[in-house]
Amino acid sequence: MIPSAGGLSGITLSLGGHSLHVHVQDQGTGVPWLFLHGWGVDSTTFWPLMETLNGQGRLITLDFPGFGKSGFPPEAWGTREYAGMVCQLLDQLATGPCMIVGHSFGGRIAIRLAHEWPERVRGLVLIASAGLKREIPFRRKLRITTIRGLARLSESILPGPTGPKIKQWLYGRIASRDYLQAGELRPIFVKVVNEDLGPLLPAIQKPALLIWGEHDQQTPPWMGRRMQALLPDARLVLLPGFDHNSILIRGRHQVNHLIRKFFNEDLEKPV
Repeated sequence: MIPSAGGLSGITLSLGGHSLHVHVQDQGTGVPWLFLHGWGVDSTTFWPLMETLNGQGRLITLDFPGFGKSGFPPEAWGTREYAGMVCQLLDQLATGPCMIVGHSFGGRIAIRLAHEWPERVRGLVLIASAGLKREIPFRRKLRITTIRGLARLSESILPGPTGPKIKQWLYGRIASRDYLQAGELRPIFVKVVNEDLGPLLPAIQKPALLIWGEHDQQTPPWMGRRMQALLPDARLVLLPGFDHNSILIRGRHQVNHLIRKFFNEDLEKPV
């Protein structure tokens, strides 16, 4: 289901005295499903999966502020600010509790939403979700510390543009691809990736389905296992043959089957 022109809209939210345009796609009727996309992409990444779910309910996607066709956040947001924005959006769309489907960065927002505003959430589907901090091996910590020191030193002692250029090159040796490509969103990226959402998970009482690709390198399967252990009511499914992104494209039919089964089981529980 690629949304038709009738399902596309822009909503203006008032956040802390700032007006913010949010690009939204809202189609269908029935139980609301909210799809939250990953970092560095936009809502179109969910279109292949949404096509398999056509007729399942009211399907809602958005471009997070800073991505796609939405405006830019007024400051360096963390997951709480993004989740608060989602709440305002749901108010304007007049939805009831939603089935929340979050991929990667969108999973972070889904977790924060379920923890801070549980009345908004009917159930959680976390697909290759981010949100847990990685343990950095000692040798990598030492390398990072050394390179950062060299970068600062080069900037302070080398004249003209040479120092900053070398500093940028050195940081490129240790920075992630997402960090390097973040551009104006870099302060938000740094803030978000340094949030450890693990301590929030035990308090989330909503049913959760965790779906991971066995070959995921960006959010490895151990993160799914850890989230399953921390969430009170969660089931984890590992899909062979898929990585972090292909699970939404080539794996959409398997994911669709799992989501439908989870949804039908959840309907038997009180909201």
